[in-house]
Amino acid sequence: MSIGQAVALGIALVAVLATVAILSLAWRRDASANTGTLDKAARRSKVRRPSFATTASSTETTVETEQPETVPEPVAAAPGRVVTEVSAAEFGETRRQFLNRATGVSFGAFLAFFGITSLAFLWPKLSGGFGGKIDAGDIGEIKDAIFQPDGSIEPFYVAEAKTYVVPFDESLLSQTDFDGIDVVVDGLTGLFQKCVHLGCRVPWCSSSQGFECPCHGSKYNAAGEYEDGPAPRNLDRFTLEVVSGRLIINTGSVRDTPRAKTKTVPYPQGVNCL
Repeated sequence: MSIGQAVALGIALVAVLATVAILSLAWRRDASANTGTLDKAARRSKVRRPSFATTASSTETTVETEQPETVPEPVAAAPGRVVTEVSAAEFGETRRQFLNRATGVSFGAFLAFFGITSLAFLWPKLSGGFGGKIDAGDIGEIKDAIFQPDGSIEPFYVAEAKTYVVPFDESLLSQTDFDGIDVVVDGLTGLFQKCVHLGCRVPWCSSSQGFECPCHGSKYNAAGEYEDGPAPRNLDRFTLEVVSGRLIINTGSVRDTPRAKTKTVPYPQGVNCL
């Protein structure tokens, strides 16, 4: 994993941890506020006693006595039911508690979204897609597909890696800028399909045995070395390795080199496509 990938992964993990911390803090503040309210209420009030309503006796006796004033009879209630008063502070959440919790949840959701998108961005690199190491196939089969019976070549295109695999004469490697940067292995090199001028995809021209960009006319030979046009350098290429007879392209490791002074292959070898 590169430094950039490690930094991005670290940011994603920090975002997730920050989300958990904020939600925990908001919950703690709400719990503290409720505890404080209940403690104050407990200090102010005495212990409530349940009030039981009594029912009128079915066998009342009438006593004819004079009373100074008429007292209304109490409203009958269901026997055995406890009536308890609940204060406004004890019922539901206060406005401040609601706003604190809503703010914490919103900010936590934002951080969680940021963390998830960061992991989604890194996932191809971590799971072997473009940006990571890609198995191009059996190296023997790749060579069989490249070299044609008439002596010409046809690049082996690896769509997942966006790479043209082409032959390279290793006897000339020490005379080039590709020496020592792990872009040539077992007589093969992997060229990034993107033109180094403005990023157009460069197609292969079978008649000239080279790559010719249709956007602005940059041309490269079969080894991806600069030949003509506005391109500032050779085609970029990826580092390669062979593991158990299979060619592995590391698309997370791109190498660029200046315009080739020594060409390892002739160009053009026929009519140009552009």
